[in-house]
Amino acid sequence: MENKRVHFRVKVSLPVEIYDVLNDRSFVGRITDISAGGVSMVTREELPLDTPVSITFRFEDISYKRMPADVVREVKKGEESYIGIVFFDLPSKDREQLDGLVRRVHSKIERGLQKGSL
Repeated sequence: MENKRVHFRVKVSLPVEIYDVLNDRSFVGRITDISAGGVSMVTREELPLDTPVSITFRFEDISYKRMPADVVREVKKGEESYIGIVFFDLPSKDREQLDGLVRRVHSKIERGLQKGSL
């Protein structure tokens, strides 16, 4: 199976504040994986496809505030919604910084796995 992702993605567990632009409401969730292109997250709130959101979170000691994104996937499991979002209109500086952080974390994970397997 071919990986169609453009960006490196790493598993994380980060608190996130989500702002639903259409309904002028904020709520919290947890980012479960991250890349320079977007995140997967879980929350108790529902967000229909194509909902514009902005998210605020902290990753590797850097705060990201009100990052604009669109909902591209939502799967409801019990009381939780598993949501995929894609960033849009990010300044190239922010996208490059986030990509560098993801790659660094990915490298740390790979080195840790290699050390553990010896």
